[in-house]
Amino acid sequence: MSSADRSRDPRRPAWLPLAVAALVVPTVLAGLTLLWPRPQIEAELTRTATESLAAAGLTGAGVTFDGRDAVVTGVAGADAQRAAEIVAGLPGVRVAQLPAGGGGDGTGGGTGGGTEGPDGAGADAGAAAAGPFGITRRGEDVVLTGVVGSEAERSALVAAATEQAGGRSVVDELTVTEGVLPQPGVTAASVGSVTALLGATGDGIAASIDGDTLTLTGTAPDSASAQAAGEALGTLLPGTTVDNRLTVAGGAAPAGELDDAGRQELQRAIDALTDGAPVTFEPDSPELTAAGAATVESIVELVALVPGARLQVDGYVASGPGAGVLTAQELSDLRAATVRDALVAGGVPGDNIVTRGLGEGDTPAAQAAGRRVEITVV
Repeated sequence: MSSADRSRDPRRPAWLPLAVAALVVPTVLAGLTLLWPRPQIEAELTRTATESLAAAGLTGAGVTFDGRDAVVTGVAGADAQRAAEIVAGLPGVRVAQLPAGGGGDGTGGGTGGGTEGPDGAGADAGAAAAGPFGITRRGEDVVLTGVVGSEAERSALVAAATEQAGGRSVVDELTVTEGVLPQPGVTAASVGSVTALLGATGDGIAASIDGDTLTLTGTAPDSASAQAAGEALGTLLPGTTVDNRLTVAGGAAPAGELDDAGRQELQRAIDALTDGAPVTFEPDSPELTAAGAATVESIVELVALVPGARLQVDGYVASGPGAGVLTAQELSDLRAATVRDALVAGGVPGDNIVTRGLGEGDTPAAQAAGRRVEITVV
C-alpha cells in the first residue's frame, strides 16, 4: 500500500497524530512542572527564559522568578517590553513584569502572555509591530513567513521548526526588521509544536498568528481532522483564540478496526502518557492515585477519539505482603476493572476492552514496577 493509500485508509484516522499531540504535549508539560518543587520550577523557568532572550538577540537582559512570576531587568525602552513579552509567552510563566521605571515608556509594566492594551504601561509607541506570523505545510515542505526582530530570533525559530518537522524541509521566508516586537506566543517552543502538528497533516494546511488570534486555513481530509487540528493548536497556544477556517474535502471516514500503523500510533501515544505519569493506585486498594487518575483521564480522551480501538488492560500489585484483605489476584483484577470502567464511562465500547489481573507479574521488571495498570492496543 502506498503512502497516499495509507493516508486515505479509514482504519488509520488522519487526525490521530493531531489528537495525540493535543493530549500528550500539555500532559507532559504539566507533568514536568506541577510535580516540581518551587526552587526547581524557578531554576528551569530561568534557564528557559534566559535561552529565549539570548536567541532573540537580547543578550543583556536578565530575568528572575518568584514562583512563576518573572521580573525582566537589564534592558530598557522597546527592548524591555519585547523581553517581557518573550518571557510571558513561555510555557509555565504566569506573568512577566518590568521593574518600576523600566518600561518602554518609562513607567514600568508587565504582561501575562501578550502585550498590554492601549491603556497599559510598558508598550513603546515608537516600536514596530510584527505582522502575522505564518507556518504552512506546502507539499513536503514547512514554510515560515512573517517579520522577526533579529537574526538570532530568526535562527532560533527556524531551528525549532526544523527539529520538529519530521524530516521535511523548512523553507525560511522570514524577514528581519531590527527591534520589531514579536507576536505574542511566537516562541521557539510554540513554532516547533505547531510545525510538528502541521507536519502530520496534508498539504496546504496553514496557521497564521496575528495578535491573540490564530487562523487555521486549508482543506482537511474529513471533519474530525478539521476539529482535531483546531483543538490541538488551541491547546498548544493557551490564551489564543483559534479561528478554524478549515474546509472538509470529504465525509468522515467510517469506523472500523485500526490497521497496524494506526495501532502503533495509538500505542505510542498511550506510552508517552504513561511513561511520564504511570497509572498507579493507592496501597492495597483499587483506588487510583491523583496522578494515576489524571493519566487515565488523558487516555480516555485519546482512545475515545479513535473508532475501533481495542485495548488490553493488565492490573498488577506490589510484591510483598499486603493488608491481608484481598489476594494479589483479586486486587489486580479490581485495578484492571477500575481503568476499564473509566474507559467505558468516557465512551470506549466495553466490548473493545479486555482486562486481566496479573498479580505481582511474572518478571522482575513487572514485580519492581508495583501497583499499576498497563494498557496495550491489540
